[in-house]
Amino acid sequence: MDFRIAADEQRVLFLVVDHLDAGSAPTVDDLSRDAGEDVGREVAALRSKGWILVRHIDDRLTVVALSPLAVTAVRNLFYGRREP
Repeated sequence: MDFRIAADEQRVLFLVVDHLDAGSAPTVDDLSRDAGEDVGREVAALRSKGWILVRHIDDRLTVVALSPLAVTAVRNLFYGRREP
């Protein structure tokens, strides 16, 4: 797992966590809508770095979970997260 993520990837990661915490598995379209821009590149980067698990569900790319190592890393990120 690559622990180095860019700020835009972290922003998308927090959107993913919000959806998963609410009990929904977000599609890339859901995340793009929430972010106000296409986040397909960030989702692909997070997937390739081992942060998220992605599956095709009903022909839509969907984030189904955080990787096990990402769960601990996200806790640490949230701990240091600063709200604007």
